[in-house]
Amino acid sequence: MDTVNPMDTLLREFRAGQLTRPEFERKVIAHLVDNPHRFSLKLLHPEDRMDFISFYFPRFRKALENYRNTGHSFDAYIHRSIQFALRDYRKEEQLKHEEELRLWHQSEGSSGTGEANCLVLDMEDPYDQNDTATRVRNPRQVLLLTLKAYRYISPDFAQRVARSLGIEAGKLEQWIHEIRLRRAKIDERIDALQASIQLCYIKKLRYEQQLAIIGVEPLARTKLEWRAAKNLQRLENLSAKLEKIKKTASNQTLAEVLQIPKGTVDANLFALKQRCKAQHQQWN
Repeated sequence: MDTVNPMDTLLREFRAGQLTRPEFERKVIAHLVDNPHRFSLKLLHPEDRMDFISFYFPRFRKALENYRNTGHSFDAYIHRSIQFALRDYRKEEQLKHEEELRLWHQSEGSSGTGEANCLVLDMEDPYDQNDTATRVRNPRQVLLLTLKAYRYISPDFAQRVARSLGIEAGKLEQWIHEIRLRRAKIDERIDALQASIQLCYIKKLRYEQQLAIIGVEPLARTKLEWRAAKNLQRLENLSAKLEKIKKTASNQTLAEVLQIPKGTVDANLFALKQRCKAQHQQWN
């Protein structure tokens, strides 16, 4: 293949009958994938390049029909065609992203309505602030468990726990706040991954709906199947990354925040874990 203009070489071979159209198109796709720097595809994420090529290929066929050798090489002609397609592809992807966000926020808003929510709203005070707090038998274990699960502790629940433990609510909130500051970057990563997973899941549902439609053109179905497979792979990759991140505070962090030995934290949480395991076995 010509080292200067491989696309021109492929075109000559195709027009000379040395390559069939399917062979020519496969070689063009392989050249675009293997040489993203030649066509300004380096800026796209590797997972998005094949998606763009699928988007671009109908235009490539039109460009092939319209190309006339008037001084510009076929390589340069295709490069310019790709630049226009990239602009349209980015606009289309941005519109899709905005639509997915709109649907997601709409689904979030609608999830807050319904019978369950009406039941909560009908209650004058779900948690009576003057109720008699239930004193726990192992306050240190409950405190450590609460701090360890800080991501899931609301201010209202923190106040109830503080009353049950016999400590000031402000003190417990201060400890939780300090743990959140220490794990701010990790929590940001978790939140970002969860948001991406939610968007991928919405895409998955949309692709399934589109693929269920009877009468979709073969080329469009192939493109949808490719996008659906790529989205599913991304969903699995993001879920695997999220699974590897520890979502609770470490025992060392709890020890530093409470200013107690780490061994004390380990021993209390281990005892709590063993008791929960024994109760679980008893119930089953």
